[in-house]
Amino acid sequence: MNMTSTQSLRAQTCPESICVHTKNEVFTCSRWEDITKRAAAWLLLQGQPGDIVALTAQNRWETLALFCGAVRAGFTFMPLDPRMTHAERAERLQLAKPALFIGEDDLSQIGGLIQKTAPSSYCHPDSEAIFYSGFTSGSSGTPKQFARNQFSWLKSFEAGLADFPLTGQETAVIAGPIHHSLFLYGMAFALFSGQPIVLMDKFLPQSVIEALNTTESFVFYAVPTMLEAIDQQGGLASAGLVFLSGAGWTAERKQQWMNSYPKAPLYEFYGASELSFVSYMTPNDYKKRPASSGKPSTGVKIDIRSNGKSLPAHQIGTVFVKSPMLFSGYVKQGLCQLDLGEDEFYTVGDAGYLDEEGYLYIVGREQFMIITGGVNVYPEEIERILVKCPGVELAAITSIPDPWLGERIVCFYKGKASTTALRAFAKQALSVQKMPRRWIQVNELPLTSSGKIARKEVQKKAKEALQ
Repeated sequence: MNMTSTQSLRAQTCPESICVHTKNEVFTCSRWEDITKRAAAWLLLQGQPGDIVALTAQNRWETLALFCGAVRAGFTFMPLDPRMTHAERAERLQLAKPALFIGEDDLSQIGGLIQKTAPSSYCHPDSEAIFYSGFTSGSSGTPKQFARNQFSWLKSFEAGLADFPLTGQETAVIAGPIHHSLFLYGMAFALFSGQPIVLMDKFLPQSVIEALNTTESFVFYAVPTMLEAIDQQGGLASAGLVFLSGAGWTAERKQQWMNSYPKAPLYEFYGASELSFVSYMTPNDYKKRPASSGKPSTGVKIDIRSNGKSLPAHQIGTVFVKSPMLFSGYVKQGLCQLDLGEDEFYTVGDAGYLDEEGYLYIVGREQFMIITGGVNVYPEEIERILVKCPGVELAAITSIPDPWLGERIVCFYKGKASTTALRAFAKQALSVQKMPRRWIQVNELPLTSSGKIARKEVQKKAKEALQ
């Protein structure tokens, strides 16, 4: 099955229904099917199935058309962040060696060429074909190219329909950058399930609020920073589902959102580019286990291990996952390599534990772990506590080398709280080993495009300020 098959079916059964709505364009199902066929035909004129098409991915219909065209034609779609520097983009292109690269200034012209290309009925039949590739940062900071086949996302669509109350009648409002897998996934799922898409060119809180409040029933894909901005701008009045992922939001803030916007409840998933869905949360789970990451998604098994052995409930270890939604592997010398054990479990190095009811708790990422005085400390664990301090908006924990401790913990934070007040608050909640030794108040903290703390930049700031 090709991921665009259901889209083709709707073009026949409900051709005049709205499929994609952008700032300047409205595509019915029949028109979108036509533009997808033209995009596939244009790509086939440039190369052949299996080739990589890389592009600077702006939130425009042309980007989405190229994605659908690539899926249909059997190409691998590789979206790149428009905010990358020339050097960052060049490094990734050198690693991936795409057959075709479409720059930011080329997208409009390519859209015109697609519309002039005769449509092709070719539809790549192999669901095991690689359709999507991107980059994650390895522990060394060097980009690692990953790849996914269509089957893995088709299985994640099944899990999404099983775990979340989605009917296909909602309107998917996409305001986050579609080079990010969360928002690209949101659009792909909408096209698969029949949800009309409202594609916004950028995240502007007031514009997003207006779009959501004028939509009868929505599904909104978000990271915590987006929800904070919406809340500060007055919030929502309409009904829908908020699909939350990305950087961790405190249990208190999630509950505050649920109390403030009962018609727009949170549904959340924990996952990774390599794993897709791992566990999920519903409003009932927030009531039962608000600090957890939920229970395993449909089709997923979770095992907590240390030194190759499974651990009992409440013991922290490495999170291993067995799932039909795993990626195809990291790309090395043009080949996908996936280091699966004999039991087919895989880990991205997150640390966590399961409780007696099977709820998963993520403590932190092993690659960010700090070893200070012989004790393993996870930055995320400290950050979740510090942001509860009145007057603290955001906290980032990092470390610098220390001749006695090995690593010395440093805290950067944004907010009105004084360092004295924050230190006193931390003393009440943190063990001595986890206490930051230095506190630095800043106006802004470096974040990634998905709203997560840019940890390598934070560590660089610490070394510049303190060494």
